[in-house]
Amino acid sequence: MPETPYTDPFWAALADGDFLIHRCEECQSTYFPPGPVCPHCQSTAVEWEASTGAGTLFSFTRQHATAPGFDDQLLVGVVDLDDGPRVLAAIDGSFDDLEIGDRMQLEPTEYDQKFDRERLEDAPFFVAVPR
Repeated sequence: MPETPYTDPFWAALADGDFLIHRCEECQSTYFPPGPVCPHCQSTAVEWEASTGAGTLFSFTRQHATAPGFDDQLLVGVVDLDDGPRVLAAIDGSFDDLEIGDRMQLEPTEYDQKFDRERLEDAPFFVAVPR
């Protein structure tokens, strides 16, 4: 039987409207992006855990020059999830309306960029939305 790529549970959950993070069974730390080894204690005893996707805006920036295939202006930020980890995400909102500390929600969104994502071509991505 072929091995399943490690992040498949994340993408499947996202397609169902859920956002997953990892929790280490040894040190109880949560982290993102997903990986088979805890970045805090290096344990391999890690499990997927549902996240609310809710958090607080830690930082944000507007990029005026982006790579080919991305919008000319890209708004991105770091969200401190209530569940623990920080997540870098595109922000669906207005730069002028954002402030550090704003409440945010990570939500699945259609991935409409123009480059090849191979087997994840039809998978959604996620975006941070101000609340």
